[in-house]
Amino acid sequence: MVLRRWWWLFLLVLAPVMAQSEKPLMVGGTQLTAEYPGGFGVSYAPARPFAKALGLMYWESDGEVLLGLGSRRLRFHATPIPRSRSALKKLVTAKTPSALVRGGEVLLPVRYTARALGAVYSGSATSLRVVLPDAELRGFEHRVARGRDVVVVRASRDLNAVRDGSGWWLLGLRAEESLREVPGRYLNGVRFAPGEYGARLYLDGSEGWPVEVAYFPGEVRFYVGPPPPRRTADPPLVVLDPGHGGADAGARYGNIFEKDLTLKVAREAATRLRRMGYRVELTRDRDEQVSPYARAQWAARADVFVSLHVAGSEVAPPGPTLYTYASVGDDAPVFVARARTLLARPGYPAVLARYARPADSVLAFADLFELELGRLGLTPRRGETPLYLLAHAPGAALLFEMGALHDPADRARLADAAQQSAYAQVIARAVDAYLRGVR
Repeated sequence: MVLRRWWWLFLLVLAPVMAQSEKPLMVGGTQLTAEYPGGFGVSYAPARPFAKALGLMYWESDGEVLLGLGSRRLRFHATPIPRSRSALKKLVTAKTPSALVRGGEVLLPVRYTARALGAVYSGSATSLRVVLPDAELRGFEHRVARGRDVVVVRASRDLNAVRDGSGWWLLGLRAEESLREVPGRYLNGVRFAPGEYGARLYLDGSEGWPVEVAYFPGEVRFYVGPPPPRRTADPPLVVLDPGHGGADAGARYGNIFEKDLTLKVAREAATRLRRMGYRVELTRDRDEQVSPYARAQWAARADVFVSLHVAGSEVAPPGPTLYTYASVGDDAPVFVARARTLLARPGYPAVLARYARPADSVLAFADLFELELGRLGLTPRRGETPLYLLAHAPGAALLFEMGALHDPADRARLADAAQQSAYAQVIARAVDAYLRGVR
């Protein structure tokens, strides 16, 4: 009887230690190590190596992590590992687990991340494995639309396109070597070639011409050639993007939801701008979840684009923040992310000046926004983000983070109807001043 009692005590002491043991984790063809913070049975792995091993786009900024696979976007709030065991358990065992930060390194929940991106997760008592199945080529199409060549690659799953020298890697795509001549406006041929990381795509004839890449479910589209000029007869189009919606509530504090706050402010700002004579569209006008690529389509049409959000991470500083687009290099998802650079090159300005605003005009818009917030006694921080939506916006585009829900002063301001109206007025006045050319 005494031995049995000591045996159970031994198990109680040893169980947490066993649960926290590390395991080998094979991600794609890369060997990583999974760990179990707090010993709650939820495996985590370093975020950057995990994303690189699967060929994912990766962005990290101000307490948030964003992963991209084709049209799929997966967003995490990155929270420092709390000292409280109960607080840590709440973070890692939630329906949507948090990313964790330890010593400057971000850790992602392995199983949740894999399944959210369509990867295959498997595990045993001794090891774990995550792999993206090979994408099969389902179809290929070329057409000329609105003065540009459009190449559509259809696959059995979402995949990323990464520029590499004279061609593009379609990561994880299985395709045989082939050449197809096309009667394009700029293109004369499209070639596929198998390679180490998937299939290489060559757009023969695209040299020297802008190439825009857009993602749709199971599709990658390449647009070759200068974009069509905007029609000047219509008044400017302002697109307001109330963040989140539907099942995606965004940040939350008690019964205060980010999705509700952003929609209220966007609706009133839209009303004010319409009274000023502008065309205004909302990416959503009710409590619904809108896909990233649907929002991006609106962003691509806008002369002015404002995405509204609220900070939910406890590490986010209080007060409003204005974000502009930060390019992440050649793997940026669309050509418009680099359009402003091409404006300075010979031969492009005549066309691109009617399509993309130069970088200094975006900063001027942010200055006007800051001026209007100053009338409320608020001084916003400035930042840059590689947000998918801002990458698709050729006009003046900002992400306006109205405050942090964890901060009592911000929370009181955001929940107050009069202050919501004041934020709507800030947006309307800043947009109007920008489009009127007021500096």
